[in-house]
Amino acid sequence: TSQDQQQTVIPNLAAYVNVNPNLTQLFHQVQGGPLAANVTAEVLKRSVPIAVDRAIREIIQPVVERSVSIACITTKSIATKDFAMESDENKMRKGAQLMVANLAGSLALVTCREPLHTSISSHLRQILMNTINNASGASSGQAQLGDLDQNALDQCVAICSTENLELGCMLIEKAATEKAVRDMDEALAPALSIRKKHREQTGQPYYDMSIFHNDNQRYPKALPDILRPKPGGLLPEQLLVYDAFQRIPRQPAPSSHTQPQVASESDPSGDQLGDDSSAVQGTSGQLNLNAISAIALKLDSSVTSLLNTAGPRAPEIMLSMIPSDHEIKQLISAVPRVVSPSEESRTLTSSETDAILSFSQGIFKRLYEVNLSERLRLEALVYLLEMLNKVCPQLGRDMGTWATYAPTKTDIQRKLHRTVLLLLVRSELIMISDLDSYLAKNADNGRDPVWSEFLLLFVRTAAMEKIATPTKMPKMISIVQSIAEGRASVSPEMNQAFRKAASRLLEELRNNLEGSDSRRQAPQVEGKTKGGHQQPTYEESSSLSPISLKKLFDSPVAIAKSSQTFAHNDPPNAKQLVTDILVNWLRVQNEATNNDKLLAQILQRLQQQFGVGSNDDQTERFLRLTTEVVIESCIKSASGDAPKTLNYNAIDGSSKLFSYLVRYMNSGGSTEQITQQRLALLNKVLGVIARSLVTHYEKSQRDTTAAWDQRPWFRLLLDLLYELTLPGPALDPIKSGIVNIFGSAFHVVQPLVVPGFSFAWLELISHRMFLSNLLLLKDQKGWGVMHQLLIDLLLFIEPHLRRVELTDATKKYYDGVLRVILMLVHDFPSFLAAYHLSFCNIIPENCVQLRNLILSAIPKGIPLHDPISSDFKIDRLPEISQSPLILSNVVGPLMVFKSDLDGYLRNQQPTDFFTKMVPLLRKEGKNEMDAPKINSLVLYVGIQGLARLQNDQISSGLGRSPEMDVFQKLMELDDHGRYLSLNAIANQLRYPSSHTHYFSCVMLYLFNETKDDGVKEQITRVLLERLITQRPHPWGLLITFIELIKNTKYQFWSHPFTRCATEIEKVFQNVARSCMPTSSRGSGSGDGDAPQ
Repeated sequence: TSQDQQQTVIPNLAAYVNVNPNLTQLFHQVQGGPLAANVTAEVLKRSVPIAVDRAIREIIQPVVERSVSIACITTKSIATKDFAMESDENKMRKGAQLMVANLAGSLALVTCREPLHTSISSHLRQILMNTINNASGASSGQAQLGDLDQNALDQCVAICSTENLELGCMLIEKAATEKAVRDMDEALAPALSIRKKHREQTGQPYYDMSIFHNDNQRYPKALPDILRPKPGGLLPEQLLVYDAFQRIPRQPAPSSHTQPQVASESDPSGDQLGDDSSAVQGTSGQLNLNAISAIALKLDSSVTSLLNTAGPRAPEIMLSMIPSDHEIKQLISAVPRVVSPSEESRTLTSSETDAILSFSQGIFKRLYEVNLSERLRLEALVYLLEMLNKVCPQLGRDMGTWATYAPTKTDIQRKLHRTVLLLLVRSELIMISDLDSYLAKNADNGRDPVWSEFLLLFVRTAAMEKIATPTKMPKMISIVQSIAEGRASVSPEMNQAFRKAASRLLEELRNNLEGSDSRRQAPQVEGKTKGGHQQPTYEESSSLSPISLKKLFDSPVAIAKSSQTFAHNDPPNAKQLVTDILVNWLRVQNEATNNDKLLAQILQRLQQQFGVGSNDDQTERFLRLTTEVVIESCIKSASGDAPKTLNYNAIDGSSKLFSYLVRYMNSGGSTEQITQQRLALLNKVLGVIARSLVTHYEKSQRDTTAAWDQRPWFRLLLDLLYELTLPGPALDPIKSGIVNIFGSAFHVVQPLVVPGFSFAWLELISHRMFLSNLLLLKDQKGWGVMHQLLIDLLLFIEPHLRRVELTDATKKYYDGVLRVILMLVHDFPSFLAAYHLSFCNIIPENCVQLRNLILSAIPKGIPLHDPISSDFKIDRLPEISQSPLILSNVVGPLMVFKSDLDGYLRNQQPTDFFTKMVPLLRKEGKNEMDAPKINSLVLYVGIQGLARLQNDQISSGLGRSPEMDVFQKLMELDDHGRYLSLNAIANQLRYPSSHTHYFSCVMLYLFNETKDDGVKEQITRVLLERLITQRPHPWGLLITFIELIKNTKYQFWSHPFTRCATEIEKVFQNVARSCMPTSSRGSGSGDGDAPQ
């Protein structure tokens, strides 16, 4: 090989190429052949860099060009939209650079891996064959090699190409990233320049309005209002989306201090982690303190950058909010690899241990220099110590000693010390037992007022935030009891103040313990309640009767008892036998991946030997024990850090086993019989899992030492759902039965039965593999099941939403509910529209936006006409002759007086109907009106009224009908009853239909005919409170309100309640502007002027 061929075009590449020294042993096995004679370690060291260099140069241009082109087009489109209202060109440039660099690098990485591996192998094989040919003087290398030589050569090429693949990918990724940043700067240059010039010339912020007027672009016009760009630029939390594109570049372990470059320049963004990350890698088997220091410095810088970006909301940011791929998390997780970079764990030397302890002590001191408002920095530093503790256990043993010397002279120092101790306990860096003794000693049985106050606050926070239970703090609890009982040796003034605090703390601890013991009696979305408002009980807030609630709350106990009874009949070795079967199954499955025939044969043996699928008791026992074994295995795999990381291998394998059992179930018979056998087995599988889940949850409520973990159960059910709903010839014919059985299983483990499973349950019922498959079944066969699940969901969250203040967990859960409903409005509006009555029966009156979402569902194919156009006339629309589909049970709540109601609507008999009706509208045993009864009454009466009148007779014949008598009687109820009645009418103001037309006329008629200004004001309130919330607003609601304020017949603006206060008047004016064209708002009415 000539000298120029031995040089690589990429400078210093040979220093980074890895050549396995053990390869020479491979050649020794073929002694005497041309391979062993001519391919030595020196030849490989020369040849591999050349092969890698040629392979990179061969594919880098098309890969980089394609990746950069796609990334730039995507980034420019998104950044132009997002930063349209951002006048700071530096923010726009930085955001675009971060995004395009990430996209281009990721695309290049995905695109280049396979072709690069192939190219390296090809070039290396060619170079080695040329070396052998040149040495032997032959013209054809293949004729020179025997089978052993050829196999050895293939192994050598495969090993070298695999070991250097990451290096090549990293260099191509780096080249793509840097080119993308340069190209992005050029593409955005005009937009950046115009912002800068506009600011310098006018001093005003620049807004790019062109994106709103481009008819060829769908966005941002089609975006909901909350996602559209708004003046003032992006908020700090929105900029976090772009900051999340930062990541640690992939780095190979260098053998010299120079990094190879692939036609690249320095990183123009200035914010990428490049300079320090090269120091992260240490020499294999050696401690690299410089790298750890570099990580700490970069971590501090990243936290500072993130907190500065967040601005005034910086104190709210916590480590748990940061995604795992963020630079902060990546830096911390790199610490164990730096301390012990070799794959096999090793024992640190005494000098290395001392070095880590010295470094950690510096980090510990830094904790007490941080401002309390920088919660993220405190958590990041503690997390860094936690990572160091994993490789140096001595750190945890010394941490308690260090804590005793922390500064605690001032109130600020003690508050910071308390926060640090709580973080250290939560991370298990300090044992709570050691801290119990330390704080109890300092408090001196209540004699030291400063430390006694510290102790009281520490115990309260630790218990309420579930960092430690009272049973783990016996000495501190004893001091709290001593203070509460007045046995502490303190001054009378301090004794009085501390006794109240200590008594209150003990009461809170008792309530917290009782609440955890009685969660079956009051299901909770786990979270901390704020404020001291008196909250109604769960039973008082629920639409369900106390008897129904009690049945649901008691069902876990009954299920657990029945499961335990069945378990008593298990043979002594049953669980061990099932464990052995599972271990064997997991091994075979891993070895026979995608070999369905082999797995099916194993299942057949399982069915024949153990009766799975044929013997009900054996099947039940096998499924139950399998579920218990894999759940226990998953929970035990938790690593102890927070949040715990679980190993799902056993669960994934068992779900595969269950799905194969269902798929290949065949006890003989016709095709229809086989499908029924499979559905029956699936029903048994899900039934066993549901019962096991409830039983496991019930046991955890009695054992308060550890919180119940919903994640393993979620994974098991999700795996099964995914496996059994994938397209396939075996299960496609019974897909309808499969999703319906899953729906029944989800109903069994609904949140009212298993509150701790509520978040996972919501994720399951809204999963694309379940919800879409269920609602897309022919003839609406899945609608009833989905309707029941949504009722379960709303019944669970309803009492929480009625409370004065919501816990943080309830707020998160409610956000999830809104997202699910919004998805249904978008994808399955006909389903929501058909069941709107039953949903509105449960939704509390204060949840206006949720109700608006459901009432805004418009079945596909129904057009929406512009209600503010000058030629709009509702009675001329063809859609108002069509009645909407109603699948809710309208007459169910009315059965007590339905016959009397029908008689009155037919011939106004009996004459005392209204006297009987009003008491029957109240809740059973209470003096409070029942909203579901009123909702059903209003809709039922409206349906009967429509049957009596033609559409063109509604306006004229409305006032002389028995139906209107019923509506007017409802207006005579007390304020709350009338409010419920008006809400029931407003619930029917939906999409264009005969119902919307009829009830719009009813609402307007009641406003016009009543002489009571209080009724008119309440009608206005019901309409207005639905219009001042976030969109969407039901179409019928808009046309009714527009008609009310636009038509001079109603004299709307003349009523005093429209101008009773300046704030109210402004609200009316704002709503009027959004609902009506300017010309319409200019027309007044009689005694009052319209708002201008």
